[in-house]
Amino acid sequence: MRLVSLRPSLGFLFGATLCLALSPRPGGAAKDTTIAHFFARAVSVLDAKDAGPIEVRVLRWATDEELESLRGALLESSRGSALPVFRKSRPPMAVVFVPGVQALGARSRERRALDCQFARQFETPAGRQIVIATDIHLGIGENPRPSPASGPEFTLLEIRLGPDGKGVGKLAPAAKVVYNKDKKIFEIEDYEAQPVRLSDLRSQNP
Repeated sequence: MRLVSLRPSLGFLFGATLCLALSPRPGGAAKDTTIAHFFARAVSVLDAKDAGPIEVRVLRWATDEELESLRGALLESSRGSALPVFRKSRPPMAVVFVPGVQALGARSRERRALDCQFARQFETPAGRQIVIATDIHLGIGENPRPSPASGPEFTLLEIRLGPDGKGVGKLAPAAKVVYNKDKKIFEIEDYEAQPVRLSDLRSQNP
């Protein structure tokens, strides 16, 4: 089943980030709800060079009901409907930390936390398959944008890990996303042929 022509939705960008959730608070320690933790290096789309550190934290996995809601919303969106399902996920299911924007001041150089509204995993004979989706542009390996995109932009991050907990990650827009009925998971179409966007990826127990 192919998901194509995803039109911009009225996505909701969360104001609170995991950085704040994990920062020290007076009178008590913050609770870390991370259930899966990954580190990687971004790969530049221009010259395949190292583009900085990437960190991914999964806070919870999507339920079967949430999976079906997103699948139906993506199919409906190809006929011109919006994608309000992402606005229902509070707090985010995952957070991707990317390098900040250089040459725009000290504050802009700090890494940014991008909230993702969907996360799902599948155990395979070769390891693990993790998919993370959001309605914002995940410009991993691209020149950072000084400001968010003008509108929502669906992005799927697919991570594949071997039995040693190491692997790679790749990105795709909705037009290159397919749904695997047997696994009950979204996948990047023709995954092996797509360029690597996350290298030296490894999992770490939270």
